[in-house]
Amino acid sequence: MPYIMDSPFKSISILYRKSHIWLNSGCGGYGLTAAQAVVILIVCDFEKLTQDEITKRLSLDKSVIAKTVTKLEESGYILRGTNARDKRTYDICPTEKAWAVYPFIKEQIEEGFRRMTQQMTDAEREEFKRLLAVAAAAAVAQED
Repeated sequence: MPYIMDSPFKSISILYRKSHIWLNSGCGGYGLTAAQAVVILIVCDFEKLTQDEITKRLSLDKSVIAKTVTKLEESGYILRGTNARDKRTYDICPTEKAWAVYPFIKEQIEEGFRRMTQQMTDAEREEFKRLLAVAAAAAVAQED
């Protein structure tokens, strides 16, 4: 596939689209989109985050996170409460429903990673994971 190899941005775009397609498909049985699944994942990982922290950690637009959080709250996956320190901010916490689906979401993400790295050795897969984390950290650092 030489047409993919000529630009890392094409490769990143393909991986992003495919990973969302796979996650949408896997989580569809729970009535979740890929974006909603990722928010559940991060909220469960940290147990309690503000909406602003979710926005920053996922590098997404505030309005996208607000809409996603609203849908997840309506679906019973998260609880949204006023932050004790800042009444203008919401704390987001997972519900039992979120905790129940959390291991499944983690497995779906791992499965997507296995699919995209199926032609790599274990060492290459670990190095790819490390390099992705380095690139993501560098991109996030430039937002500040």
